[in-house]
Amino acid sequence: MPQMDQVDWFRRLDEELRAPGDDRLLVMEVAVSAEGSQQSAHSFELSSISPCSVVLDPDYRYPNHPLPGMPRPVGTEPSARPTDPGVLRHIEGLVGEFTGHYRRIKGRDPGFGQVSTEEELAAAEQEMGLRLPEDVRALHLLVGDDLHEIGLLGRYSLYSLRQVVDRYIERGPGCWGWEDGLFRLGRVVFEAYPFDAVRRVSRNDWWVVIGSDFGGNECAVDLDPGPGGTSGQVIAYGRDFHGPVGLEAGSVTEQLTAVVEALRRGDLDPDYEDEDYIGAELPAATVPYHVASQRIGPRDLATVLPEHSDTVQQLYLNDAESLDLRALSATPHVRELSINRAGTVRLWLPPQLEALALEATQADLSIVEGHQALWDLELKGFPVSVDHLAALPALARLDVSGASVDNVEALADLDIRVLILSGEQWQRLRAAGRLPKRLAGATWAGHTMLDEATDWATWIRSHVPG
Repeated sequence: MPQMDQVDWFRRLDEELRAPGDDRLLVMEVAVSAEGSQQSAHSFELSSISPCSVVLDPDYRYPNHPLPGMPRPVGTEPSARPTDPGVLRHIEGLVGEFTGHYRRIKGRDPGFGQVSTEEELAAAEQEMGLRLPEDVRALHLLVGDDLHEIGLLGRYSLYSLRQVVDRYIERGPGCWGWEDGLFRLGRVVFEAYPFDAVRRVSRNDWWVVIGSDFGGNECAVDLDPGPGGTSGQVIAYGRDFHGPVGLEAGSVTEQLTAVVEALRRGDLDPDYEDEDYIGAELPAATVPYHVASQRIGPRDLATVLPEHSDTVQQLYLNDAESLDLRALSATPHVRELSINRAGTVRLWLPPQLEALALEATQADLSIVEGHQALWDLELKGFPVSVDHLAALPALARLDVSGASVDNVEALADLDIRVLILSGEQWQRLRAAGRLPKRLAGATWAGHTMLDEATDWATWIRSHVPG
C-alpha cells in the first residue's frame, strides 16, 4: 500500500486499540509475506523492541537529571514592583543606539514587535511563578520581540512575552536540555565552559527560554547558576551544542552591549545579506571541544592523548593492543570513557568518571572497586565477576549483555536501577525467579520477536515490587 496509506492505517489502528485517555506507548510488529499479506501484533508493555526495553519506574532519573520541583533560588519570587528604572534607562540607551545604527545601515527603522506593559509583565511572571531579570523585562517594555530576526541580541531573536510564558510552562516548568529517558544515548551530563558557571544538570526549573535563532537553537536566562556564574546569564542549547549547554553571555545586557559595540566599530558579518538581519559580528567565544577520539593501536596512551586533555569530558579510545589507563591522570574532567576493541587493559579511572564502556579481551575490575562516581557501566568481551560489580557503590546502570558473567543470578542482589542483558542471561534470571529489587528499567539486548518480548516484559512487571 502507498506510504501515506500505511501512516493512516497505523493511526486508525492506534485509535482503535486505545481506550479513552490511554497514553501508553504502543509498540507494533508487522509481518509481510512474500505474497504481500500482512499480520500485525501489538503491545503496551514495552518501550521499544529489538532491543526491547521496558520502563518500570517512569519517575526514576539518572544522576544530574532532576525532575521538576527543584528548590527556588533566592531572589526569583514574582513581584509587582516595576522594572528597575536604572536598568530600564540603560537598556533604553542601548536599544536607541542599536536603532540608529540599523536605520543608517538598512535605511529604515527595525521592525520590533508589540511592547508589553508593566501590568502584563507582572501577570506573565505570576503565571510562571518567577521574576524575569530586569534587563529582560526592559526589552519587553521597549521592543516587545524580535521575531523578524533583526539581530538585536546577535544570532538569537527575542520571543514575545506570551511565547516566553508558553515555552516555560509547556514542559514544565523550565527547559531542556538532555533527553531524560532511561534508554537515551546522552545519559551523562557534561559541563558548560568555563567550568562551574552553569549547573551540571540535564534540565532546570529555573532556565527560562527567551529567544531562538530559528535554526534549531534556543537561548535562555539562567536564574540558578553554578558557583562561578551569575543569575541572569544567557545560555543556549540545540543542534549546534553537542553535549553541554553553551554559555553565551553574562547577561542580556552584556549580549546587547556586544552587539552595539560591534555596530560602532562597523563589524558586520559579510556572510549575512538578509533583508532584516543586521549581522553584527561578535567575537567568537573560546570553547574547547569536549569530545575526543583516539586510535591507539600499538602506541602508549600517554603519547596520544589529545591536546586539550585538561578540558575533554568525553573520550573514545579505540583499537589499543594494550592500554594503561593511569595516563588518564592528565584528563581530570573526563566523565564518560569508551574503550573499544582493546586487548589487555590496565584499569585506572579518573575520580570524576561517571560512565565507562569497556570492550576488551582482558581487564581486572578489582582495581576500580570502591570508585565513588561510576554509575553507568557497560562491559563486553571479557569475563566479569559479580563481586567486583557489587563493590561499585554508585552503580545504577549496568550492561553486561556482551560479557561472560560468572554468576548471572547474583545480579539480582545488586542495587541497580537499569539492567541490560542478553536473552540467555535474562532466561537464567527468570529460571531463578530473581530480579534487582529497585529495578526501574530493563533491556533485552539483541533481536527478539514481539510475543517473546511481551512475555518477558510481563514477567518483569509482575516480579518487581511496587
